[in-house]
Amino acid sequence: MKYIIVGPTIVNDIQFADGSISKGQIGGAIFCLEGVKIWSDDCLYVSNVGEDFSKYYGEWMDANHCSYEGLNYNLPYTEYTNLIYGDEGLHDEVSIYSEDIEKKISEIDIRTAEQIAIHCGSETRGIYIEASEVDPLWDNLHLIHMNCNAKIMWEIPTSAAMQKHRNEKVLKTIIKAGLYSINLPEAMRLFETKDEKSTIEAIISFGVPCFFRVGSRGSYMISDGQAYFAPSITVGDVVDATGCGNCSTAAALYAYCEGYAPKKVAAMANIAAAYNLLQFGPYPVITSETRAEAMRLLEK
Repeated sequence: MKYIIVGPTIVNDIQFADGSISKGQIGGAIFCLEGVKIWSDDCLYVSNVGEDFSKYYGEWMDANHCSYEGLNYNLPYTEYTNLIYGDEGLHDEVSIYSEDIEKKISEIDIRTAEQIAIHCGSETRGIYIEASEVDPLWDNLHLIHMNCNAKIMWEIPTSAAMQKHRNEKVLKTIIKAGLYSINLPEAMRLFETKDEKSTIEAIISFGVPCFFRVGSRGSYMISDGQAYFAPSITVGDVVDATGCGNCSTAAALYAYCEGYAPKKVAAMANIAAAYNLLQFGPYPVITSETRAEAMRLLEK
């Protein structure tokens, strides 16, 4: 496959700030698969899951002609959490399982370089990874690079960026990956900056290409000492923003690896996120017509 998506598979019950609840929404790295799928079918989902995976994800995977080849059925259950939102965003995330089961899932649900490498080949151009900076896979990237010359995009977990004692390891991991994605609040904490302008300057100074997300305003692709901004767009009524960061990051990886100009990389990421906004969960069925419409939006 040209593109490989690596990350956790998580089902969510979502409680919104207004008290409304949406149950059984598929989430996690599936939003990243959606982000590439908006532009290309040549992508594979690599994740650890339970035997109950198809119960939650089967309909979407089948409707979008996704391969199950990258799935490792090693968990007792597919991860499932309650997401609780407050007025200022995500307030809490709690597993629906008992403490013992959740501990077991956490211990097993570790993605490895070997797990990724077996799916890589000379055709592989880009790999999206959602993982902690302390995951062993970062010390074993050579196993992946033995099989391919793919670029690796790391979407930095919020907790990693926001906790100062983790900064040194996070910055070293960014360099190992070679390409990363981060949002404004995370980047301000990581680089100890005060505003968007100084944060962009810090990212440029750090010198690693970055897909920089600034919420509903849009995003930047920062590379070669410059920041290229593209405003966000909508393609219909906004329903839910959950997963837009994941979706846009994976789309940015695709566009970057395909050689699009930096401003178009940001624009393609924003277009993918626009489709993600239309419903709870990922866009239900991505067709050739969807892809053609996305390309028309890019060319406007």
